[in-house]
Amino acid sequence: MGENTEAKKESAMLIVQSKVRDLIREKEMRTSDEFITALSEHVRQAVEKAVARAKENGRSTLRPADL
Repeated sequence: MGENTEAKKESAMLIVQSKVRDLIREKEMRTSDEFITALSEHVRQAVEKAVARAKENGRSTLRPADL
């Protein structure tokens, strides 16, 4: 049961899909569900890297430079 909960947390969407889709539509483009999922994963990885960098620098606050 714990593993399933962890998997759900990891797969939770980190972006507001409707806002992303609206932005893409404004550019007169379309998007797939796979793009939205990949974008969310990209954000997750960026945050993980930023957290690691902040910790390496002895901070508990993320800053733009951590990206």
